[in-house]
Amino acid sequence: MKATGVGLLAALALSGRLYQTAAPPTPYTTIDGKHLWQYVREQADIAERYRGQGHPQFWGRIAGTSGDVEDVQWLLAKYRQAGLTDTHSQAVAFFDPQWAPESWEVAATAAGKTVTLTSAQPPYGAVSTDGKVLDLPGVYVGLGSEADFAGRDVRGKAVLFIRSQFTYNIGPADVLKRAEDHGAAAILVSDLRGGNFNVQAYRANTTLPSFNLGTDDALAVRDLIAKAASGDPPHIRIRLDARWVSGQKSFLVWGTLPGATDETIYVIAHRDGWFDAAGDNASGVATLLGLAEYFARVPQSQRRRTMIFIGTDGHHQISPGGYGREWLFANRERFFARTALMINAEHPSEILTHGGAASGWTEAIIPNAWYAGGSARPQLAKIARDAFHQFSLPIWAQPSETPPGGDIGPFVGFLPGVVAQSNDYMYMHTTGDTPDNVAGAGLEAAARAYAKIVDEVNTIPLAELRRVPIVPYQPRIDLAGCDAWIKDSSAMCKTKTER
Repeated sequence: MKATGVGLLAALALSGRLYQTAAPPTPYTTIDGKHLWQYVREQADIAERYRGQGHPQFWGRIAGTSGDVEDVQWLLAKYRQAGLTDTHSQAVAFFDPQWAPESWEVAATAAGKTVTLTSAQPPYGAVSTDGKVLDLPGVYVGLGSEADFAGRDVRGKAVLFIRSQFTYNIGPADVLKRAEDHGAAAILVSDLRGGNFNVQAYRANTTLPSFNLGTDDALAVRDLIAKAASGDPPHIRIRLDARWVSGQKSFLVWGTLPGATDETIYVIAHRDGWFDAAGDNASGVATLLGLAEYFARVPQSQRRRTMIFIGTDGHHQISPGGYGREWLFANRERFFARTALMINAEHPSEILTHGGAASGWTEAIIPNAWYAGGSARPQLAKIARDAFHQFSLPIWAQPSETPPGGDIGPFVGFLPGVVAQSNDYMYMHTTGDTPDNVAGAGLEAAARAYAKIVDEVNTIPLAELRRVPIVPYQPRIDLAGCDAWIKDSSAMCKTKTER
């Protein structure tokens, strides 16, 4: 991505060209994309302050850190400015140790020349070298298939392979296992998406030290391997100092708009994210705030149902992760017995970009995968589709039968749920996920559409909305023996020591 492209995009955003919609005047015109985009910028600033406080490599709004605490205070302040009541944060104990990398370095040396691979980023939970510097011959294994490994001696070496698609994992798992089985000592991987971005992956399925590389660094290493004299491969020097920390906590951030009845509608958005985390998920939190501000201006007597807003702790520390979400699910009878709808605001407004040789940015928004109750709730699906279309939020032609990911999954077996989200934008989980990656037009369209969905759902009796049997959900966290934590999320579950 060229700097001039970013500057142009920012200029277009600020000039308002990205905020135009074809929608006719509606009651929802007070929801303004430029205003919501500023919330994305403010959350990115929190992440950048955390980086500047001694965390230059592993940074963001990371659950359990001081950046998380600042984000909680920021969101509470926005709730109170909007006029929400019962605003408070609820501590959620992480009873499993959390990965806490301190620093790392990866460099390639050949023919007396050393290239520092600044884009090298270990996946969550990567194996520490415990202060040691590994000095390993480098070998290139293409896409990492069995054919690519055939005839190559990788034992005791650092293997570089190219991932064939964008994913949130450092895998595929079969390639990682293949590298281990063939005796590799470390793994480097890139997906050649363009640029030289740091890419933070979820927890890796490997016991080897492993790193994502940006495109420029990966190609540089590949070229060094290609040009090396026979029997004299380039060497990869690797150091990763990381530890596991116990006793961390994060927070659920609550705010309420009382309605005319005790029936409820929930709006959730996860607060955590890596790097600026503008799309994932400052954009979702901004959308949540847009809904809170809009409905706060509606008289209580005209809000049929009480609205409850929750900024959740997040889920990026998989696995395990999503402690707050899992706590809410464990207490579902307590919170959701009279709930008519849950909206999950999760990266709804990402600008379409493309990498490779023709890399660049557009002014379009990536179409969102969307879910609205599945085939068992056709009325809700129609309400959602019509609202998304009315406000020109790009969506896939057909809804998903199950949620496309994110934090609404545990709840849809017993609650009507709606989400529109992009999981395939190029800069997700990278240093490229800056506020310029989020379109104000999409924030505006998503928030207006969700507001319309709330109003439409409020015309439907609760019993009619809930005529679906519970679909079993398998919790991602083992809660056996955690009765105290289920009762009080700040309590510890002392039997949990896995990492």
